[in-house]
Amino acid sequence: MSHRHLKILFIAFACEPERGSEPMVGWNCAWHASRNRPVWVITDPLHQVKMDRWLAENGEKNIRVIYHAMPSWVQWMWKSLITVNIYYYFWNLGANRVARKLHAQERFDVVHHVTYVRYWMPSAGAGLGIPFVWGPLGGGESAPRGFLKGMAWKGKMGEVLRDWMRWVFERDPRLKSCARSASISIACSAQTAERMQRLGVKDLRVMSSIGIDPKAMGKHTPRPEDGITRFISVGRLLHWKGFHFGLEAFAKAAILNAEFVVVGSGPCLEPLREQAKAMGIADKVRFTGELPWRDALKQFQDADVLVHPSLHDSGGFVLLEAMEMAKPVICLDLGGPGVYVNADCGFAVKAGTVDQAIADIASAMQRLAEDKALRQRLGEAGRERVLCEFTWERSAERYEAMYRELVPGPWS
Repeated sequence: MSHRHLKILFIAFACEPERGSEPMVGWNCAWHASRNRPVWVITDPLHQVKMDRWLAENGEKNIRVIYHAMPSWVQWMWKSLITVNIYYYFWNLGANRVARKLHAQERFDVVHHVTYVRYWMPSAGAGLGIPFVWGPLGGGESAPRGFLKGMAWKGKMGEVLRDWMRWVFERDPRLKSCARSASISIACSAQTAERMQRLGVKDLRVMSSIGIDPKAMGKHTPRPEDGITRFISVGRLLHWKGFHFGLEAFAKAAILNAEFVVVGSGPCLEPLREQAKAMGIADKVRFTGELPWRDALKQFQDADVLVHPSLHDSGGFVLLEAMEMAKPVICLDLGGPGVYVNADCGFAVKAGTVDQAIADIASAMQRLAEDKALRQRLGEAGRERVLCEFTWERSAERYEAMYRELVPGPWS
């Protein structure tokens, strides 16, 4: 008896190889699913040049990409937080029509929405009349009350705007219809799961939206001893990333022979520089600016501890990368970071009050600076945790089990 392949359609607005953040999520979900079968991906033409080049250079035949383009006169919408969400909303409406036509031709067995990783927008995958996997999704995390301290007014307004947009879109009938139509819904965190439940999802599960590919990370060697404990923060320098809390904790810890490296660029770069000067630690803080991924990994290699006090990350690639490189992590016990980091591999600090969180981060810094054996033990445990739980291959296995649960075989 011959068995046919399970036919899967991915909705991946952001999808691009060798890129970080959301494009990495879209790409890895599709690429790992394509190891044993052809898969179809509907994405935005923003990624077309690099996608087509990579597929051609690598002779990849199993990923079949359909680019859904929005009219050229709306391309300006990418330039602001509000309008990019409007762009994405209407992109999904158009992509749904593309998905229906494609389904009529190909007769898919499952449709899986993977990006954006955003619970408060309806997906182009809804309403096709086949099993629909929605997620993993994030965005339900919020900055705790009081943690807007130290933010510029633009940052505070950004948080207010984010809350307002979620409130508005949560009342959209299309979103509620999308939630009810999902066969399996997946949240990245408990906070997002709670909001998705209010939308009326049925089978709700919680798992990470991100992973790493250990082979792509390369080999790691211990950094030479230089008597300096090096802390590092990596990411876009945005208000909600909490880098200012990390610097304040570093100043409070007052560790001799220590350095803080900040990798990234963004609107908070100059305010962070000024903060370091004001606290008298400018000579111990180094800002590298934005670096290519490989160069950023080299900075990880030369560091001892990752400090990541983000206020509402759903994911957190830098945490998994640091953990894979056996670096202990200090983060806030919020969103995705609170899922990845436990007491065996780092310090997930409770976000009760700002003063308490900064004091606890500073205390964790002091302990790790004083105890090399503790750093090594937590680092090795973190690496083992990532390799067991948070690789793209492991995620693909979980998704495959869901597909087969929804569409029983026989499949090849």
